[in-house]
Amino acid sequence: MDMLMIHSVVMILYYLIAAFFLLAIVRSFIATRDIQEALLYAVVMIPFVLRLLRLK
Repeated sequence: MDMLMIHSVVMILYYLIAAFFLLAIVRSFIATRDIQEALLYAVVMIPFVLRLLRLK
């Protein structure tokens, strides 16, 4: 396989995994009633959002 093809597949898988975890965290964020837990989920979401936006 071409290295560019392998790189593209790995990059797509990386973003899919990041999106999966972000959706799981968002689901927990919406379900929680505790403000401290909501803030914790919001802080945990930041790196995943940045990765999906390709900023970090």
